[in-house]
Amino acid sequence: MAGTDKTRNQVLGPAPIAVLVNPQLGENIGTAARAMANFGLHELRLVDPRDGWPNEKALTSSSGAN
Repeated sequence: MAGTDKTRNQVLGPAPIAVLVNPQLGENIGTAARAMANFGLHELRLVDPRDGWPNEKALTSSSGAN
């Protein structure tokens, strides 16, 4: 069965925040967002992305991670 197991108890407390500093490619941003969504993480911060933001390649490679 694929997806997140929503039957497990959630950890209380502040959720982790992922920070990408100077990501080189938009694809790296999108792939990180997709991986985060797979683990139920929702906060992503970008610091000085090389190709700017928003980035079409990042949106394409995120494959539906909102």
